Amino acid sequence: MICKLEYKTKTRQVIMDFMVKNPDRIFKASDIAQDLRSVSLSTIYRNLARLEKAGIVQIVGAEENKELQYRYTGPSKCQEKMHLVCKECGKFFHLEGPALKMLQLSVQRVSGFELDQQQSVLLGRCAGCSIAAKKPLPRSRMHHV
Repeated sequence: MICKLEYKTKTRQVIMDFMVKNPDRIFKASDIAQDLRSVSLSTIYRNLARLEKAGIVQIVGAEENKELQYRYTGPSKCQEKMHLVCKECGKFFHLEGPALKMLQLSVQRVSGFELDQQQSVLLGRCAGCSIAAKKPLPRSRMHHV
């Protein structure tokens, strides 16, 4: 359920500015705290909860240490798109068009389940991180005497 924010504070605007500057990333409250040293972690969590309730950010899961991860959805930024999140670099990408339709139809055909595309997140590894993972480590040069 999306609701309006009751009022806009200076701190909330600073947090929103951080998210707008990092539109294609998932982030944790601690990431924001590192960047915005003047804002306490508890204030960041409180504001993220309000932004999530207002539909401006979405919780996309938690890391192994159980710290929640968020992504900026903004007003109508992600309608009719599904999200792919790279577990390596934290970037997220939109899946839309024919690829999204094929996925939705396939899931529905196999299980009868209808995906909520706006709330769905698929985790994996992006093309850049996949290529980096496949590169062989540089060999050290050894001189035989």
